[in-house]
Amino acid sequence: MAYQRKRPEDRIGHPHHAKGMGPESGPVSRGRSRRREIPAIPEANEQWLPQARSWYNSLRISGQSEFYEASDWATAVIAAQTYDRFLRTYNASILASFVRLAERLGATLTDRRRAGIELAEPERTDADDEAADAAVIDWQKRLGRKLKPVD
Repeated sequence: MAYQRKRPEDRIGHPHHAKGMGPESGPVSRGRSRRREIPAIPEANEQWLPQARSWYNSLRISGQSEFYEASDWATAVIAAQTYDRFLRTYNASILASFVRLAERLGATLTDRRRAGIELAEPERTDADDEAADAAVIDWQKRLGRKLKPVD
């Protein structure tokens, strides 16, 4: 019998898989968030290596952490501890555990897309453009001309 490769959509976890974990996978149970009641987000452990502390701190400022509950922060601490242990041992099975935990936390763009999380881009302001506009308006005033607003 010849080995036949699975199509991507036949693999478990693919968004179009019949038993996938994507947003279309079935009914959703709803509950009340207690996110606002979290007393304090745990600080990075000073004993972790700098790369592990940096990874953990990046979660604290990442947009997806807006959705984190207390259990997610506990998972983040465990993930950072796991990453720290990997960095000290370079044990591949420890790295695999870290990757699974990081995926569950939506640590990368790909992880967030799989989970159906999309973060809005912050509104950007161009300081140079605003400064140029102000300079033109100032010169127009000095020359005694009225500048018509541009839409």
